[in-house]
Amino acid sequence: MKKINIFISIILLSTFSSCTDWLDLRPESEVVLEDFWQTESQATAVLSSCYRGLLLDDCVERMVVWGELRSDNVVEGNSSRSDILRILGVNLTPTNSYANWGSYYSVINYCNTFLHFAPEVVLKDQNFTESKLHTYEAEALTIRALCYFYLVRAFHEVPLILEPSISDTQNYDVPKSTEREIIDQIIKDLTTARQYARLDYGKGAYNKGRVTLNTVYALLADVYLWDEQFANCVDMCDKIILDPKLELVEGEKLLNSVFFTGNSIESIFELQYNKEIQYNRSANIFYGNAGNPYGELSFPAYLGKTGLFSPFRYAASAVKESTKDLRESNFIGTTSNGNGYSIYKYALIQCIENADETFTPRYRPSATTVNWVIYRLADIVLMRAEALVQLNRSENDLKEALRMVNKTYLRSNLTADSLSFVNYNNKGDMEKLVLRERQRELLFEGKRWFDLMRLVRRNKDATAMLAYISPKLTGDNMQIKKMSIMNGLYFPILKNELEINPNLVQNPFYENSDFLK
Repeated sequence: MKKINIFISIILLSTFSSCTDWLDLRPESEVVLEDFWQTESQATAVLSSCYRGLLLDDCVERMVVWGELRSDNVVEGNSSRSDILRILGVNLTPTNSYANWGSYYSVINYCNTFLHFAPEVVLKDQNFTESKLHTYEAEALTIRALCYFYLVRAFHEVPLILEPSISDTQNYDVPKSTEREIIDQIIKDLTTARQYARLDYGKGAYNKGRVTLNTVYALLADVYLWDEQFANCVDMCDKIILDPKLELVEGEKLLNSVFFTGNSIESIFELQYNKEIQYNRSANIFYGNAGNPYGELSFPAYLGKTGLFSPFRYAASAVKESTKDLRESNFIGTTSNGNGYSIYKYALIQCIENADETFTPRYRPSATTVNWVIYRLADIVLMRAEALVQLNRSENDLKEALRMVNKTYLRSNLTADSLSFVNYNNKGDMEKLVLRERQRELLFEGKRWFDLMRLVRRNKDATAMLAYISPKLTGDNMQIKKMSIMNGLYFPILKNELEINPNLVQNPFYENSDFLK
């Protein structure tokens, strides 16, 4: 069957309650090209598939695997699958299933298809105006940009495809584009999207689950931070922080409101799940629930309650940053799971504090599901802090960065004093503080590896990673060697992709047989 026919069949089956109206004797490609793109509702059905594609297990699992697995946040948990164990063991090869980028290119193809055909519908449906088209295009451009941003951070160089798969005569053997080309395209798409993205949809779930102007700003801020355009990052963050509709959730309500109930006042963009339609299986597998409280991943024992490297036990000068941080008790369990502690974030409804200052976890029933948060206000606040530290135009930048850190720090340290500039009065100390605070705040949200990657990219030295991840390594010299080479910090291209597409070239690190043992 032709690629376009397979693609459109997926859209129709996932969008309509019944596909019988679409069954006739004409070739399916003829139905698609001549009949399908006629009305606004048909166009928006394809747009909805862009969102629906992101909800699939393959996409969300990779948000965790690519953004969290190799960092210092997680180690082996309960019944971890072989490909997960290989990545945790620094044994990543081109045959690992998580090197498969197909789910992201499927979403990209949905976006490309909408962007290609939707403008024609304006000429056919008088109710489908140019203004509506542009707002829908802003959504598709942003989703495509988000997919490419995950790909470029995970693989460094990937094929840049901006046209849909609509003909057997097309050349599908597309070579890799450089990171520069991909980042430039992402920024171009988001610059267009910010002109037309909606401020508000009038519904809470829509405002959090569909692309808004704040979503565009958040993604742009993240891209600018990765690309070391720090002033532009601050500018995007400022636009979000000034929105009066967004505010940080109270510390005692953070776990329940943000990671169980969802669509909180802090949320900017999150993937919407409904247990009757689509279930967030990834959160259950990796972090657990009442039916299985021990997920595939756990928090490293060496970072645990008394661990020397714990982000919650760090002392700056003679002052401990965090003595009773709600995030330690609410995000991390106390029971052993594999090589570390169980994870509470996404697994619990809430963590109840007892009179003796211990905590009792209340696990989420296995019949419930949770949204997956991609951007929230706390992330933006700390992006702004990181960018200000890197700008370091004057002492005021560092002081303002510390003020940002105190926003998230104090909401989870209810009896603590503000962190003092006396203890962080230079760029180096502030950089470390922001990195620790982002770790504490964003544990298990698929952010930590990318945070560490920004550090090594700025230093132009892969060994800067070792200060954070070496304690979780076995001491094997080959593990350390692999993690000391910049190209080794990116994923390989899947072996099957190389066999199908002769124009693809493997990441050079994975062409060295010594590193594939």
